[in-house]
Amino acid sequence: MVRARAVGILAVSLVAGLTAARLAPAAEPAGSEVLDLLQVPPDQRRRLVVGEVLSYPVTEFSERELAVGLAMFVQAPLGRVAEYLASGQLIARDNTISEFGIMAEPTGTDPLPGSPLVKGERDEAGNLLDASPGTRFNLSAAEIATLRALRDTTASVSQPGMAEKVWDTYRGLLRQRLQAYQQGGLASLAPYTRSGGGITDPAAELRTAIADVDRVGRDGPELRDTLLRFPAAPSPRHLHRFYWLKRRVQRRPDLSLLHQIVAPGPGPAVHVERYFYVGHSYNTGQVITGAFAYLDGTVVFSTSRFSTDEVLGVGNQLKRSIGRGQLRDEMRKRLEGIRASLTRPASAESP
Repeated sequence: MVRARAVGILAVSLVAGLTAARLAPAAEPAGSEVLDLLQVPPDQRRRLVVGEVLSYPVTEFSERELAVGLAMFVQAPLGRVAEYLASGQLIARDNTISEFGIMAEPTGTDPLPGSPLVKGERDEAGNLLDASPGTRFNLSAAEIATLRALRDTTASVSQPGMAEKVWDTYRGLLRQRLQAYQQGGLASLAPYTRSGGGITDPAAELRTAIADVDRVGRDGPELRDTLLRFPAAPSPRHLHRFYWLKRRVQRRPDLSLLHQIVAPGPGPAVHVERYFYVGHSYNTGQVITGAFAYLDGTVVFSTSRFSTDEVLGVGNQLKRSIGRGQLRDEMRKRLEGIRASLTRPASAESP
């Protein structure tokens, strides 16, 4: 569905699961405990309370990774922030997303849904038919073979309806990836085939990223277990949603698959975005957004970790520095958007 139509529908569908998720309450850590885990020193905490968005250190584990951590203070109760996170607003209000849909059921063989193609997507159809091992597309060897088989039976992508057929085939491959992940978790993720016989393993990268949950406080061990073992032994405290998302990345259409996990409370609220498939430009992503009561308001923090092959090679450190700065800017905008939404005065109601 298009983003503008989805906000209200998404909020209703996600909030409906909150009651069940609250059946097993967890102990609430002191705000200072989480700030210690985030490595925000005491002198900077004063700056946090007066409105600054602060950076905290996040370790990068490979030359492919870009990782940033940001925290801010919101003059709003934790319960209100938790409801905002649980209602799916981080997805619905993300201006970089042009379309998205919730994929609730692991069954079915139809391609992922989508709106009619626009010019850039028609151009990309030809590139998909010519897909080969490399970094232009994130595809497995079997997925490339499927697209090549379609190319061998296609005279020209300019034929009426052919671009749509190519995209339907690609969306069908993503449906298969989604189903495999829903049924088998990280172990089911097919690696991306690179030139020279190399691969990029999204499962390995996402397993490494799980370490970031150790900084969310006392809920960390349970969330770590959920991320590592999914779909086995689901916690009654965690809500799960699966999305397909469309963005425009580097002037190209990009489809991705997202696993959202929400631990809505009581106590600290945690919202995890695990990008277990991305069409191109980067390999995987994980964003952990958390909130906990602090003084007379709430601290909201975000630990973001993305992997991309585009920073490898000559100039790796410079490329990563630039990419890290761009990621930090995007995450800062997101946090400031959360604060603006939560501190906006309520509109007057008609009598």
